[in-house]
Amino acid sequence: MGIITMVLKALLKGRFYKLQLHTKTLSLASKRSDLPLYTRLFAAFVVIYVLSPIDLIPCFVPVLGIIDDIILIPLGFIFVMKMIPKHIMNECRNQAEQMLLSKNNTTVSAEA
Repeated sequence: MGIITMVLKALLKGRFYKLQLHTKTLSLASKRSDLPLYTRLFAAFVVIYVLSPIDLIPCFVPVLGIIDDIILIPLGFIFVMKMIPKHIMNECRNQAEQMLLSKNNTTVSAEA
């Protein structure tokens, strides 16, 4: 395997982990009763949009289909994370990290 391939794999793996972490964090935050209803609904909408195979603009539409995902998903994450208080966001992020680490440890031990 070439060095460029290894670097690209590591970069994509890191980005995918961040996407998983943000999605899991918002999923946990959307279930909290101490947040306003509109914040929980918006967080749930962003999580569903990220996980859903249905796009607002289909990917076969040249340029716009890709820009849709590149712009809307990060904007959704940013807006929801600004709406959630820092201490709640930190709690949910810590829980999400622990869940992802335990999932990764289970996967690694199952492969061995």
